[in-house]
Order: sequence, then C-alpha cells, then structure tokens
Amino acid sequence: MTLFGLIKFLELITAIIGSVYYKKYSHTFLRYFLPLLWLITLVEFTMWFLKIYEVSIQNNFVYNLLTSVQYIYLFLLYHRTVKSKKYKSWILAFLIIFLISTTINFAWLDKLMTTSAFSSYTFTLGAVFLIASIGLFLVEILNTDKVLYFQKYLMFWISAGLAFYYTAIIPYIISLHFLPTFRNSDKWNFIIFTLNLVMYGCFCVGFIISKKLSD
Repeated sequence: MTLFGLIKFLELITAIIGSVYYKKYSHTFLRYFLPLLWLITLVEFTMWFLKIYEVSIQNNFVYNLLTSVQYIYLFLLYHRTVKSKKYKSWILAFLIIFLISTTINFAWLDKLMTTSAFSSYTFTLGAVFLIASIGLFLVEILNTDKVLYFQKYLMFWISAGLAFYYTAIIPYIISLHFLPTFRNSDKWNFIIFTLNLVMYGCFCVGFIISKKLSD
C-alpha cells in the first residue's frame, strides 16, 4: 500500500478519537464535524474496497460532491464561531460566492456527471475562501482572552490543521494542470500524505488536550 493509501487510516483514527472526546463539543456547532469525519472515512474505505473487488466506479464524481459538502460546512462553522458582525458578513459572502461559483461550474463548465474529472477550480476557490475565513477567526481570537489558552481551544487546533493543509496544497492542485503526471509520482504521494498527517494530527491533538467548549 502506498503512502497515499494510508491516508484513510489517518482519517479513521481521527474519527475514532473525535468520537471518544465527543462530549467536549457535542453541544456546539462542532458536533457536526464528527459526522463529517466519519463520512470522509466511509467514502475513502468504500472506494478502497470497490477497488479491491475491481468494481468500476468514477470516484471523481463522489469526491466533487464531498469536497463541496466539506466547504459548505466549514464556512458555516466559522460563520457560527466568529463574533464580529463584519467577519460574519465576509464569511457569509464567501459561502454565497462559493455556492454560486460551484453551481455554475458543475452546471456548465466542469459539469457534475459520473464521468466528470476532479474539479480543481471548485477545490481551489473553496480553499482560498476557507483560508481567509480561518484568518478572520485567528485575528478575532488574538483580541480576546482565548489567546491566553489557545492550546486548549479545539477550534484553534482544527483551524491550524486546515490552514496548514489548504495553504500548502493549493500550489500542487494548480500544478496538476501543467504537470498532470506529477499526481502519480512518489513525490506527490509523500506530499499529500505529509499534509494529511499534519492536519489530522492537529485535529487529534485538539480533541485530546482541549477543554470542554462553553458555546
């Protein structure tokens, strides 16, 4: 099994740890983060088993939908988390623009069909807006008492993992248009595995060491 293939096990471990510490955040909007982790894990293992049993399926269609669902939830999460009305408005604008752009892209450009390729445009646009949303969140907590115990704040660890992953992966997603063979190389597998390892590692650390959220 390649390093890329091991990512599903990182997802499984993270979902399990998130389940163990679910009570810490079960009363907040983060409670939907756990089902998202399990959905991602289920999709990855399903695709793996289908490949093992040589069942033919166009998985880009599934991943295009899954990517969109992830972004929508994360925008809503940050919209609910930040307190500033101005920041809320910006994140809501990011969500609306993303929804409109994704609809146009899937309806007329890349087209969301079972034979569709992975939509790098949707992924990249969502990543840019997500990084901006995380930036707004981090700026806000710097001006609150949460900065004094950020290492015990679950949203900080989730944001750190997401920010690292999406900031680092954007150049590689864009490069696929110019270096399509790079996606099947060992370097690509190593990079993607490392990014996932850091991201899911941040999630796990957050689940374990964070304090129970108050809201």
